Amino acid sequence: MEDLDSVSNVTDFFNMSSIFSNESNFSTVAPRLVPDMNPQLRDLIYNHLGPSVCIFGMLTNIINLIVLTNNDLPESPYTYLTGLATVDFGALLLSFVYMKFSKDVFSYEWRFFDAYIFIGLVNICTTSSIWITVQLTVERYLFVRHPLWAKDMCDRASAKVKILITIGSSAVFNIPRFLCFKPMLHEPKGWLLGSTEFRTSKIFLGINWVYSIGIHFLPLAILSCANIYLVFAVHQAGQQRQKLQIRNNREAAWQREQRRLTITLISIVFLFIICIIPSAFSDRPIAYALFGGSKSETEFVASSVYYSIQYIANFLVWVELSLNFVLYCAFNEKFRRVMKFTAMKCVKKIPVPSFLGQGSRTGQGTQSSTRNSVLNTHSLSIHSKGSLVHHEAQPLQKQMYQAHAIKEEMSNGNAPLMKSRV
Repeated sequence: MEDLDSVSNVTDFFNMSSIFSNESNFSTVAPRLVPDMNPQLRDLIYNHLGPSVCIFGMLTNIINLIVLTNNDLPESPYTYLTGLATVDFGALLLSFVYMKFSKDVFSYEWRFFDAYIFIGLVNICTTSSIWITVQLTVERYLFVRHPLWAKDMCDRASAKVKILITIGSSAVFNIPRFLCFKPMLHEPKGWLLGSTEFRTSKIFLGINWVYSIGIHFLPLAILSCANIYLVFAVHQAGQQRQKLQIRNNREAAWQREQRRLTITLISIVFLFIICIIPSAFSDRPIAYALFGGSKSETEFVASSVYYSIQYIANFLVWVELSLNFVLYCAFNEKFRRVMKFTAMKCVKKIPVPSFLGQGSRTGQGTQSSTRNSVLNTHSLSIHSKGSLVHHEAQPLQKQMYQAHAIKEEMSNGNAPLMKSRV
């Protein structure tokens, strides 16, 4: 049996790329053996705000998947957004299950879930989400910088291959996550998570720094630089479009679509940077270097400051995973149009109850018969008017015929015959 310190300091916080990976404060996530230094904030985020955000994010990501897989969105960026919605949904689902079912339960089954399923898979999803965003940003950069080359090379098929490679690489990259914890019985609480020897080794300390650089700081640097360039490029394109009149309608439409996609990506990256920077600085070694002050590392990770940083960072990560749908609706007109069209198709496929269907058919039959009767009445009135005109015209036609006959007879020298008037 390990001592109290090694048992209580075995898990870390949920954050974008290192859930239970960099930190070692057990009381923030799993059943607590030591007192929580900020229980009010923990209860607010992990029991109320966090689950609500995860539910909203799961629903919106389902909508994203339904809309983005539509054939009316064939461009490669929408394929990246489909992959992004998939891994975001996975991370939110795992987080919701953890917060609602596993977090405060001391059974072996849930500790097994935490150690060998949740910790590894949620990090695979979040790592994939980060690098899919990076890939999409780099492709947007290429479209802006080299549009003709990118138009031929960056297609939907290659995007699917890149997404699968990213997810596979993220799975390999996060294999050490599955080796960090193990279920351990601790009386009288029950089953808790304990650190493995691998997690306390110097090897994992080096891996931790690789995680911090490869999942936090390197993507943030790439996204920040690319986003600055994209913002400048969109501004320049707007000015050029005002100066030049594009006569090719297809080319103009293609450029408008690329501009919409670029603006959508810029908004995604801005949200990503805002929500992930706190997570990047919440990693244990970095947080201690910035906020530790004169405290020892053990004292710092047990302080309310450290707890608060982690809780807020985790919440911002869930927000980031959930708000892409809002950005699509706000900045991408084509997404909104396809979403409305898809919703209309889904509504038409909803079966109508039999009694409602009969009523609607009866109403339609009544309306149809009424419409036909009106049309028949209208046609009859027209026919009657036509007949009236025809009969009224007959005496005039007869008089004209008689006058013509009399003129012919007079020209022939014959006396006209007197005829009775009709």
